Amino acid sequence: MNTFFTAWILLALLFLFFEMGSPGLFYFLSFSFGALAAAVSSLAVGAVTSQILIFLAGTCIALLVLKWWVARKSNKNHSHDKSNIYALKGKRAVVLKDITPDASGTVKIGGESWMARSAHHIAAGSHVLVVDVRGAHVLVEEVK
Repeated sequence: MNTFFTAWILLALLFLFFEMGSPGLFYFLSFSFGALAAAVSSLAVGAVTSQILIFLAGTCIALLVLKWWVARKSNKNHSHDKSNIYALKGKRAVVLKDITPDASGTVKIGGESWMARSAHHIAAGSHVLVVDVRGAHVLVEEVK
């Protein structure tokens, strides 16, 4: 068996091992695919420079394919990824302290108190809808 073939296979396994230590990046997995392409090419091509070029080309192709696959997969799941302050938009709240256009009030959203602003006066006890989040304040509108 070709010694270059064995070296490329060992390099591919080494990169797979590195990928297990840093999952999700896919850089080492791409290098592993490049090394496998170079291993296959070493059976037909004797020149080491050609094998290295095939390794680099295989790595680049694998990286592009893996990044495209991950991007496509993450776009499908983006609709329910709302968390932290982004999850507040569209929630209903109860006004604890009057909100005026000049002064912030306080609202309770899911058991937490938030500073709130509005373009209109909203009395305590009213129900509001969070329309946006700006810094530490939520922008609300009264629900009729």
